[in-house]
Amino acid sequence: MTTARQDDTWLRLIVVLLAIVVFAPMLMMVFAFPMMGGWMMGPGYGGQTPVWGWVMMLVSLLVVIVLGYVLYRALAGGGSDGDAALEELRLAYARGDLSEEEFETRQERLQREQ
Repeated sequence: MTTARQDDTWLRLIVVLLAIVVFAPMLMMVFAFPMMGGWMMGPGYGGQTPVWGWVMMLVSLLVVIVLGYVLYRALAGGGSDGDAALEELRLAYARGDLSEEEFETRQERLQREQ
């Protein structure tokens, strides 16, 4: 039987693998772009990369950074550490590891810290 936490782990793994498949080629394009002559539109196709080529490279890099940040925030869960602690506390109480008074004391303390 799988739990919600295991399902969440698999979902995160799939998202990370998809991100690698998408981001790896994008990153290679961003960093290899100037080494391969940019847009190859410089003087004589071997000259320097025009300014708009560098702008496009920087825009691509910015897109990769923004998407990476969005992915990080999605995987980080946005500060759900307190919820995980409360969930663990509920599980311990359900197993009978804690008395009702101890459960309520710890629950109040966790809710104050959030």
